[in-house]
Amino acid sequence: MTKSSSRTTRNSPALDPRLARNYGEKNSDEVRLTYRDWADAYDSELLDEFGYQAPNAAVETLHKRLPSLDSVILDMGCGTGLVGELLHNLGYRHLDGLDLSPEMLEKANARGVYRALGEADLTETLEIERIYDAVICVGVFSHQRNQAFDLVKLFAGLKAGGVLVATVNGKGWRDIGWETLLEQSERKHGFQIEEILDIPYLTRQDIPGKLLMIRPKLQSR
Repeated sequence: MTKSSSRTTRNSPALDPRLARNYGEKNSDEVRLTYRDWADAYDSELLDEFGYQAPNAAVETLHKRLPSLDSVILDMGCGTGLVGELLHNLGYRHLDGLDLSPEMLEKANARGVYRALGEADLTETLEIERIYDAVICVGVFSHQRNQAFDLVKLFAGLKAGGVLVATVNGKGWRDIGWETLLEQSERKHGFQIEEILDIPYLTRQDIPGKLLMIRPKLQSR
């Protein structure tokens, strides 16, 4: 496992309440309600006001690891389709998306970049076809402790040699001890953490991020 990390001390802007409302231990109904109310303004607020860079960082890394444009990719937590559009712009055409929020899925569908879209809740059992070369999960993992253990459910969709590329909100990484939780999940479930990279996340809120590259233990590069 390769880790890249840095720590700086400086004054950060006060956390915007539009972000804070979704931090902490939330159940699926609470999260669904948040995104129902946020769907219309989500892109403009995240990109323009908060400097949301996680999709770009994740897609760039995935493209380096999986350059074949014939790759079949699942965008888990696809939201309004920001990641799907970036992948589509690079030439990927075999893209499917899943998300908790019907309202966010409507926005994703309007982009016209996905083959199929559907609702899914990562806290519940997932039924995913084992057809994907990669699962990309951006902006989902943050302040809930169970997420470090639920991420293994996404392996169900990976073909042999497939990879999970996932971001973690850097504030959540620090606040709830994501690194320790991830190590516990790794020991419990037997997956392989290939890399943990520092990435820009919400740059106008001075919130960094982590990018995880994970494979099921029995699979190889």
